[in-house]
Amino acid sequence: MIKKIIGMFLALLVVTAIGVGTYGATIYFQSIGLLSSKTYKGFGNETDVISATKPMTILFLGVDTGTGSRSDKWEGNSDTMLLVTVNPLTKKTTMMSLERDILTEIGEDGETMQAKLNAAYATGGAKLAISTIQDLMNITIDRYVMINMEGLVQLVNAVGGVEVNNTLGFTISIEEQEPEYTSTIDPGKQKLNGDQALVYARMRYQDPEGDYGRQKRQREVIQKVIAKVLSLNSISNYQEILQAVSDNMQTNIEISNNTIPQLLGYQDALKNIESQQLRGEDATLADGGSYQVVTSDHLLEMQNVLRESLGLDTLTSLKTNAVLYENLYGMAASPAVNYFDASTTSIYDNGATQTSGGSQVGSYETADTPYTTNQTVIPDYSVSYSQ
Repeated sequence: MIKKIIGMFLALLVVTAIGVGTYGATIYFQSIGLLSSKTYKGFGNETDVISATKPMTILFLGVDTGTGSRSDKWEGNSDTMLLVTVNPLTKKTTMMSLERDILTEIGEDGETMQAKLNAAYATGGAKLAISTIQDLMNITIDRYVMINMEGLVQLVNAVGGVEVNNTLGFTISIEEQEPEYTSTIDPGKQKLNGDQALVYARMRYQDPEGDYGRQKRQREVIQKVIAKVLSLNSISNYQEILQAVSDNMQTNIEISNNTIPQLLGYQDALKNIESQQLRGEDATLADGGSYQVVTSDHLLEMQNVLRESLGLDTLTSLKTNAVLYENLYGMAASPAVNYFDASTTSIYDNGATQTSGGSQVGSYETADTPYTTNQTVIPDYSVSYSQ
């Protein structure tokens, strides 16, 4: 399920940047006020990172609302989860996909259950999803942005479509699994409208990489949406973007006259995006369910990727609520796995993009790395990388 949500946040920044000079101050600020009143849903304990234009972490949630039969547009699982760090000091953004099937401990009202990561939202909404992912990645989440499926369709249409490269070698379609989605995407470079973009990043069953391949395509669409937003110069486009945002988004990012100057400080960082993927190993448990189980070495690596992107000290031991591979099987994962698919995409003023890096491969063999889960120290195990 695709929910291309970082584009929403960028859209707010870009509209802010051009609005006062070209839109007319009175109408512009009325629009921003209406947007904030429709989208803002805070918890009362928000950090002050935006007011100080500090590096911040945003959790983006895409809510699977099914086929439209649910009366509540926010009911469902968070089948797209992205942790995004935006650092105005280094002018860099890190975007990390979190696999929805990762087995983790979810705690609410003094009780703890083991479940897939996306069950946190279904159980306790955005607040429980935030606390669960904070514990998983051992990091503070400063803000969240949540969008439903219709928001993606409207946003892509508002920016005039996006160009992607279907490298799978076959026509992408999900009509067999979900008959209500009839759009198709041919192989090669294609320009997609909103409905096609939804299908492009929603498909997973035919992808050799399964859900990980889908998440790569999600990040591709996100980056292309960002490039298009930065290249727009028509006021009508921004009005459409605001409409898409206001009808289909919830967030605790306040958009007001007071926060607009601070939000502008994050724009340059969003032009330089590094993509990351938190991965797991396939596991079938006693309940018959299929899960992804993270290895401690890879999880610590990804925790430190986020910390480095925020300018924080890296960790030498692991603290997490994840159910770890070593706990289940008593050993490190042995096969070579693509744990870390890193790339950096620069977005230029004309909307062009350039990507470099990627495809780093790790094999588990031997070494010592202690880790903890729920404050309990687990015996050391042996892990090392062969590159």
